[in-house]
Amino acid sequence: MNKAILPALIASVCISGSVLAQEIVPEADAKLMIWADHGASSQFMQYAAEQFNQQNDYDVEFTFRSLSPVDTTTRLIQDGGTTAVGDVVEVEHDTLGRLVVAGGVMENLVSAERIESDFISSAAAAAKINGESYGFPVSFATVTMFYNKDLLVETPTSFEQLIEFAKEFNQPGRQQYSLLWDVQNYYESRMFFAMKGGYEFGDNGANAKDLGIANEGAVAGLTSMLKLKAANGANPADIRDPQVRRGLFQEGKVAAIIDGPWAAPGYEKSGINLGVAPIPTLDGHHPRTFSTVRLAVVSAFTEYPRAAQLFADFVSSEEMAKKRFEMTGAIPPVETVMNDVADEADELTQAMIQQGFYSDAMPSIPEMGYIWQPMAAAVTDIWNNGGNVEGALNRAERIIEQQISMQQ
Repeated sequence: MNKAILPALIASVCISGSVLAQEIVPEADAKLMIWADHGASSQFMQYAAEQFNQQNDYDVEFTFRSLSPVDTTTRLIQDGGTTAVGDVVEVEHDTLGRLVVAGGVMENLVSAERIESDFISSAAAAAKINGESYGFPVSFATVTMFYNKDLLVETPTSFEQLIEFAKEFNQPGRQQYSLLWDVQNYYESRMFFAMKGGYEFGDNGANAKDLGIANEGAVAGLTSMLKLKAANGANPADIRDPQVRRGLFQEGKVAAIIDGPWAAPGYEKSGINLGVAPIPTLDGHHPRTFSTVRLAVVSAFTEYPRAAQLFADFVSSEEMAKKRFEMTGAIPPVETVMNDVADEADELTQAMIQQGFYSDAMPSIPEMGYIWQPMAAAVTDIWNNGGNVEGALNRAERIIEQQISMQQ
């Protein structure tokens, strides 16, 4: 982007410290390239572009490219400043920190206050880096509990129910278990670590100087997790492969499994009597899962920043959030919209919506990269050896602190 444009854009839309989308209009002859995920997401973006022009009497020219959000961050950084780069693109929120450090995205100059007030807290946090809003949240996903209705007649609302069921059901010799999840995967086990107050970084995942890895809540949460060995009696190393876990569930040897929405099509095709529910409580506490938020972001290299900001704002509006859900099934992280669609949604959508209120956006600051291995090792040690929970977490915290300090 021409760097002279940004101050003029800010000046044109700032009124008493607030930035209002309705005070600006697209540049004359604006042309926007949109990068969106393959399939339904691309179709939605094309629909949104038509509505953007039609509803506002604009004449913005749009082109579209289907590109996986897994690839967009790298492409924005590598190709920034070229005509090949998208003006508004979809990214997964955990890559936002890289984009900001690389100077690849503009701040959200038109609707930061709306996102802060109208979106669920995890989505609002996911859109920010260093306290500044960059992204326009469009959807979110988190893990839920899938269960076999033929085995569990009532929807489990507490893990204690699964522990009780295991007393009659579990047969380790036959690989038959009340419950499975990938214990060694911190992404999945994190829900217990966080349910009583553990956290990776303070300030909603933004403050790398504030580690909550070994605080009292983290110790209490992972201590409670050990109770679930009575339900999940498998050797964690034996069921690391998701196909093994899912296969046992589809064969009727596992009553409940923690998994993401990406696994749903396979479960539905398997023919089991499938149920989906939010993560049950443990010790009366709601486990706090990680959520992944998809964002629309505006390229810092766009030649049409006003048009790009307005379009990103439009696709994250309440009206478009509802339409996106209708067209793609992606859950919008806007509380009012979530409530509107929940009543008529399928079980998976309802479960994710309910769990969404007990989820935290995975921190997107670069320091998050130092969390995974030490925390996976700590959780594995705690589970396998039933050892000193506080000691294992203290070791993980020291390693993480050292790795972060070495990069400063």
